[in-house]
Amino acid sequence: MIGESYLEIGLVSFITSFIFGLGGLGSAVALIPILVFLGIPFSIARPTGLFTNFVSTFSATLHNLKKGVVDFKLALPIAITAILAAPLGAYFSHFVSEKVVGIAFTLFLFFAGTMIYIPKKELFKEKSSITLPVLTGLVAGFTSGFLGVGGGGLISPILIVAGFNPKKIATVTAFAVSLSSFTGFLTYLKMGSVDWSITLLAAFPAGIAGYLAAFIGHKYLKPQHLKKILGVIFFLLGIKFLMKLI
Repeated sequence: MIGESYLEIGLVSFITSFIFGLGGLGSAVALIPILVFLGIPFSIARPTGLFTNFVSTFSATLHNLKKGVVDFKLALPIAITAILAAPLGAYFSHFVSEKVVGIAFTLFLFFAGTMIYIPKKELFKEKSSITLPVLTGLVAGFTSGFLGVGGGGLISPILIVAGFNPKKIATVTAFAVSLSSFTGFLTYLKMGSVDWSITLLAAFPAGIAGYLAAFIGHKYLKPQHLKKILGVIFFLLGIKFLMKLI
């Protein structure tokens, strides 16, 4: 069955990576359940999704670096604190109900998505103190480790609610997600859970899709349009996690 699904794997990886890549997000949250549906064992689908996350967001980050649009003062504190907080979240997952945290996470995604469509004057924030990115990284990293999801699903909506330009959010999120996804993938690699034939099959189109999404997002989409795309993605993520919890 896996052999018959190679074309579907590549196509699904490209489509999901492109859609989520417009907002700088990794597609693992959507790709992993689709891979399982196509007959890929969950133990293989999860590291495949993480590596695809890394490749697509790293590809987007390369484009963003080339254009000089990555705000490192915002991106680095978020990425570093998220990576440090993720193991803490994984540890506390043994003591706190995942359902409680998952419901809070889901409600926040719906809240962030709703905020995007409330009419208001668009005055995007361009700078902040070190406190906001540090707290963003800590919350996103902890939740990521606790629920086993990509941190981009929280980094992006937090920055949207805080009022940052969606184009800046996409570059910052892609940068942070590429690092967190890679460190997560290394854990699975060490455990011997990686099927390289499937992983590379999904990763190659994801790399193309990530770069293409970053190119289109910066050149052809206005911040208001990108913000609405992020709103749709937040709702999709919220529905996905709600279905997981009920």
